Amino acid sequence: MFQLSFLNTGLLIFAAATILPLIIWLLAKKKPRQIIFSSIRFIKRTEKEQKSRTQIKNILLLIIRMLIILLVVLAASRPSLRIPNLKPAKTHPPTAIAIVLDTSFSMDYTEDSRSSLEKAKAAILEINKRLTPQDLSVLITSDESWNRMHSQLQAGRLPESLVNSIQTTWLPLDHDAILEYAQSKLDESQYSNKEIYFLSDNRRFITNPKLTTHLLQIPADMPLSWDNLSVSNALPLMQLTDRQQLQTIRFDLTNHGSSTRRDVLVRVDLNGVKAAEKFVTLQPYQKLTETLPVQITASGWQSGFVEVLDEKLTADNRSWFAFHFELHPRVAVITQRTALPLIMQTVLSVFATPQGEVKLISPNQVNWQQLKDYSALVVYDAGELTPRLREFFQTCSSSGKGVLFMADTYLQADWKGYLGQQFGLQIGEYKRTAGAITYVNPYHAITSLLDSRQLGRTTVTDFWTSKSTASANVLLASEDSPLALVSNTTALWLFNPASLQNRFFLEAAFPVFAFRNLQYLSNAGFEHEQLTVGQILTADEITLPDGEKAGLSGNPFKTFEPGIHILTDKQDENRLVAIQPDYSESDYKQMELPSNKNYRMLGPNWQEQLFLARLGHDIWKYLLLAVLFLFVLELILVKSEEWKSGSAKS
Repeated sequence: MFQLSFLNTGLLIFAAATILPLIIWLLAKKKPRQIIFSSIRFIKRTEKEQKSRTQIKNILLLIIRMLIILLVVLAASRPSLRIPNLKPAKTHPPTAIAIVLDTSFSMDYTEDSRSSLEKAKAAILEINKRLTPQDLSVLITSDESWNRMHSQLQAGRLPESLVNSIQTTWLPLDHDAILEYAQSKLDESQYSNKEIYFLSDNRRFITNPKLTTHLLQIPADMPLSWDNLSVSNALPLMQLTDRQQLQTIRFDLTNHGSSTRRDVLVRVDLNGVKAAEKFVTLQPYQKLTETLPVQITASGWQSGFVEVLDEKLTADNRSWFAFHFELHPRVAVITQRTALPLIMQTVLSVFATPQGEVKLISPNQVNWQQLKDYSALVVYDAGELTPRLREFFQTCSSSGKGVLFMADTYLQADWKGYLGQQFGLQIGEYKRTAGAITYVNPYHAITSLLDSRQLGRTTVTDFWTSKSTASANVLLASEDSPLALVSNTTALWLFNPASLQNRFFLEAAFPVFAFRNLQYLSNAGFEHEQLTVGQILTADEITLPDGEKAGLSGNPFKTFEPGIHILTDKQDENRLVAIQPDYSESDYKQMELPSNKNYRMLGPNWQEQLFLARLGHDIWKYLLLAVLFLFVLELILVKSEEWKSGSAKS
């Protein structure tokens, strides 16, 4: 069954002008005046025959003139006739096509020594050969920045160098978005024949794009099997012992395929040097959490990645990490005392190591330039809360410097108000009687290793009772009274470290708690959250993974690739941030085909199904030829009548 469509459907309203000749003919028709002649039979017969011929000729002229108007209007409306059973022609009418290429990182999956992206590029070049100078073409990818530079309608074929230069993107656009963008580009043309060719591995979903053009999907590549490994969530683990020699990197290893992977090599790269490796076996669809020890040889920022050697899809084979680490930390204690309680001395000396430093700083001598390079700051019995101290703590907070506040026996009202505001507390009375530890936070890095059942049999004395009113993280609590809290890069102990009756200090859990607390603050949040491509970073300058620098002046920056990003502030201090890839394409789940009437999945012989518009033709030229023929026919009819009238007069 044929299908007739119009490019300029609005002009069809002028088809109503077809009846104008009929109206004029009806209004102009007059009844001839009757003249009585003598009864001559032959004259009447001749007159009747002549009148009949004239009437038929006038009706024929009326029909011709009505057809001329109708065909002119139809030609201006640009009709296109499609007949499905029509045999394909070797040539096709001028067509506007949009080639949409999926460039998400799953297109890097390699099978038979060629990636899906390389196979898709070969298909695009095959389409390109069939384009004529009369065609319009545009190439669109999943990369928004690439589209802004290259996706413009052009006459004829696409440059092969442009096709070959396309790479996968870490931050792909949604399929519906790029298909609708392709539709908007085709709408810029005035061609009646328009088509969208879509090349993808069917990994990402098409839901319901708003399309008026036929969408033809070309099977670029659908893997016969999906053998893919990924490594993710690489993070350093806090260590209590031997931290000056070894640091442990934890990571997740996932087998996304249906086959067992044996002797998979996993390695850790630290600061550009291979630091450790091991072989792992994974069952189908198994996820393992593994660790590898690495040796740290110098203090400062440490960065690198965990890598699994997988030959088919390498995009998700690395998970990046970055953290700050001090082999021999320096700790500054802001206090008005000349000596620290025994518990504090022991904890701080173990944390700083014999090669480190624990320095007592008078509250009157607090200076940011002097203390900014210390690994951790501890505040204990600092006397009056002066404006100098308030300003210093504000600078610490804005700079991400860790501060541990330890309560003493005499907590003045100004300190109660300040700490209550910082940690969302209402601090009450000092309690000297014993209270049981009833809560241990199992989700925070500081207390995740502590045994809540063992601590449940432990009592605490000499602490300040309080009531939490905000969302600060409670680490330990006795009944409803928090004992230790952490908020961003600051922590608070409400129990007095000078107490000689606190049984908590005798438990094996206390050194672990104290050490992890100091280490957490010294590294400004040791266990970092996993940041992925597309997230926003803010700095004065940023150094990208490839070494390129970009000045930001405090403006936000949207990450577009995984790797280590170096953020530099106004004081030229660096902070390293690890950005991970988006692992949503690590699994292979074939998308459901959309139930859109304009959508069609082509078969293996897709080359023979290109330019379906060739099965329909623009027929406006033929309509104009018919108009010309009708003009000639009308002229012949009018002139023939004049010739007969002239002959009769002769």
